[in-house]
Amino acid sequence: MDTIEITSAVVDGVRLDFPTERQIVALASAWDDDANHQVCFLRDSDFRAAGKQGEYASMIASADLALPSSATLFKYAAAKAAGNRKVSGRAGENGMVRRFFTAGERRREYLASLDSAEESAVPGGTAYAPLKTLACFLSALEQRRGSVFLVGGSLPILQKAEQHMRSTFPELRVVGRAAGDYREDDELAIMKALQKSTPDMIVVGSLVRGAELWIPRHMHCTKSGIFLYADSIMEILAGRR
Repeated sequence: MDTIEITSAVVDGVRLDFPTERQIVALASAWDDDANHQVCFLRDSDFRAAGKQGEYASMIASADLALPSSATLFKYAAAKAAGNRKVSGRAGENGMVRRFFTAGERRREYLASLDSAEESAVPGGTAYAPLKTLACFLSALEQRRGSVFLVGGSLPILQKAEQHMRSTFPELRVVGRAAGDYREDDELAIMKALQKSTPDMIVVGSLVRGAELWIPRHMHCTKSGIFLYADSIMEILAGRR
């Protein structure tokens, strides 16, 4: 299989994506392609901000996946898009859109379990929980002894989160970490560590300057990797939420 086809909905000019869990797992392998990728989660307030002009809206528009993480947003997207016909490859004001991701040459063997004709999820299902979505990515990366770099949370929270991640995904390599409230003077060293470790995934959480905008502002430090932000993900991984 060379491509992964997912369903998206353009609602009030904002694209929302609805991949299945199996497609998320497949994307973790397809994105081993010498490029950076970003996964975003949108709550109701985030969706409203994404519909306006500005740095945040630009980030959501360019993200590889923009996933609705609240039930109300999920239902709203379903109601707005339900009466519109599917449009292949074009984004209208409101409606369904088919999007295609090409599999990376090095990892196509990991996509064999995914039927290329599998239907993507559609509005009306269950909102995307950051922890569950992250687990899909980490599970796929663990299969090939992939690597992750952690940024976020206080130092004790970060250490606990890393400990739990290592016990849950023993074959996954944690190649670096930085507390979210790191000093500005330490940023250069952290960015060098991120660049040198070449992680498959960068998980970003609380206390980082700029919140989710930390990702587009620092993505240039790596030539490839999957970036995922959730404000309380380190606390959840540490068992504090």
